[in-house]
Amino acid sequence: MWLSFYNPKAVGDILMLMSADIDQKSLGIETLSDVTRLYNKKTNETVGYNIHRISHYMGIEGCGHVILTADQVDQLNQLLYEQGFETIQYESKPRIVVGKVLACEEHPDSDHLHVTKVELGEEGVQQIVCGAKNIEAGLTVVVALPGAVMPNGQVIWSGTLRGVESYGMICSAYELGLDPEYEKIGIMSLSDDISAGTPFDKIKGLL
Repeated sequence: MWLSFYNPKAVGDILMLMSADIDQKSLGIETLSDVTRLYNKKTNETVGYNIHRISHYMGIEGCGHVILTADQVDQLNQLLYEQGFETIQYESKPRIVVGKVLACEEHPDSDHLHVTKVELGEEGVQQIVCGAKNIEAGLTVVVALPGAVMPNGQVIWSGTLRGVESYGMICSAYELGLDPEYEKIGIMSLSDDISAGTPFDKIKGLL
């Protein structure tokens, strides 16, 4: 999952691409022409690209997290290929969706975390660690999948919490930007008649 960001006022005419959480301690950088590759020095895995002078190659609409068209991705991949870098597999599928909590157990190494199994539509059933007190099996919830960009700019990646793998985050109304005063504690529960995998943007206006 690749994410794209563009903020010409703050950063300059640079399109930033990310495919994973970047650890600054193990980050390597190499630049050829207008392309800077960011990679993990331990594994040599590419975790990002900075495309300098992006307006020379294409027009980018919006600021912050931007969605690229198929033609723009083709142009980027041609540029990466010409410099000998790996091309990217870019998807624009919704990354914040409805989920159904199928199972919920206590985390083996925590007194407040829970390990859940959540049905996510096309994403299948995934394991997600959740710290909310009101999480339980049977709930219909909102899940930020790996690659989701939250309203506050936070990017969600898969990872581990106290040794247990977690695929994304089960969200509260505050995290979704629906409760700015943080009045509703815990994860947000939805009506059971909403199908797993439904994009959050389709139901946001009804909440």
